[in-house]
Amino acid sequence: MYLRKSANSGRLVINVAFDARPPCDADYHGVRRLLQQLFVKQINDELSELANLIVAQNFVGCVLKQDNGKDSDEEDSDESDDDDDDDDNVFAVNTVINISQQQNLSCIERIISLLKTTCQANHSGDPSRMTKLLDDTSKQIGLLISERFINIPPQVALPSYKSLKSDMERAVRKKRKFDFSHLVLISKTYRAKGEGQMGSEIFYSNAEEQLFSDMCEFSFTYSVADQRDGVSDGQWDDEGGDFESLRTVMVFDASALGHMIDKLESEVPST
Repeated sequence: MYLRKSANSGRLVINVAFDARPPCDADYHGVRRLLQQLFVKQINDELSELANLIVAQNFVGCVLKQDNGKDSDEEDSDESDDDDDDDDNVFAVNTVINISQQQNLSCIERIISLLKTTCQANHSGDPSRMTKLLDDTSKQIGLLISERFINIPPQVALPSYKSLKSDMERAVRKKRKFDFSHLVLISKTYRAKGEGQMGSEIFYSNAEEQLFSDMCEFSFTYSVADQRDGVSDGQWDDEGGDFESLRTVMVFDASALGHMIDKLESEVPST
């Protein structure tokens, strides 16, 4: 996958090759760093467990790494030398976690608590709707995790979601618990503070996720402004403007995943 990163006239244009691979042990620190972007301090103590869970289920999902042009023999011969580099070479992660299973894990328990409490406080229509869904033992809920560095373009989303859908279908055929009734996506979002030209409009850090918002069964937004600690966590300044860092939770019927992929194909231009 080759992505062209360009800027205004007079600036350097860089062509970068990315390679999507199943997560491995060497990706742990890179995956954990991306999870920190998404969850900031909300599940800080459980991030290591969650990163380990993602790496352990390497039959579903992928990480995006820079393609250094090495063949498999070169990679094997240099494996020990590259381990440290690989830790810092994870630019994106795309996967799904079954949060209806393994609720004995602290990270799953914390995510469920986070979803319930934020819905209770921020969903004006039915504050208990998330609790009802998560407590329904007839449902299987998958948490979609699609996280990347802020400067990685949305074109990476289409092949990542296509691959994830195929992985999930393969896992179901092998009798693994990835036959979901619903999918939950937590998106990094933001809006301008105070009264201004943009008003209360919500913007999505991952642009493609705004396309998904029309497909969800329900959604709600909550602030993480008091937890942000850097640009990657949603702290932006645009020509002196001040933005509030948010998270928007969207809940989909699992059948929507195919429609999300179709939407990406039709509306996100290829590189």
